[in-house]
Amino acid sequence: MSKSCTVEFDGASKGNPGKGGAGSVIRNSRGDVVARVNKPLGFTTNNIAEYEGLILGVEKALEMGYKEIHARGDSQLVCKQVDGSWEVRSSDLFEPNRRVNDLRRGLDEFVISHVPREYNTEADEEANKAAWR
Repeated sequence: MSKSCTVEFDGASKGNPGKGGAGSVIRNSRGDVVARVNKPLGFTTNNIAEYEGLILGVEKALEMGYKEIHARGDSQLVCKQVDGSWEVRSSDLFEPNRRVNDLRRGLDEFVISHVPREYNTEADEEANKAAWR
C-alpha cells in the first residue's frame, strides 16, 4: 500500500495582479500536519498563485515519499481544470496546468476537490505569509 496524504493548497495575489504567494499544508493519512510550505511569487495573478500552491504542495509530498495524494483547494477554476471538467482557456494557465499533469504521472493515485474557502484557512495563511515577504 502506498503512502497517502492530503495536500491543502492556496494562492494569494495582493491586487490581482499583484504581489503573490503560494502555500500548502500537507497532512498524513491520520490528518496530522506533516509539512507547511510557502513561496513568494513576485508579481502575479491569483489563478497563477493558486496553481503554484498546488504544485508546491504536490512537489513537497512527492519529496516526502507520498504516492497517493488528495489535493484540496478553494479555487474552483484550478480544481475543475486539473480534473478535466473545465478546459484551460487562458494561455497563462497552460504551463502551470501542464506542470501539475506531469507531477500526477508519478503518482499511484491523485484526486483533487474543491472546498469552500472557510475550510482552507491553513493553506491560505501560508500563501499570505509568502505574498507579504
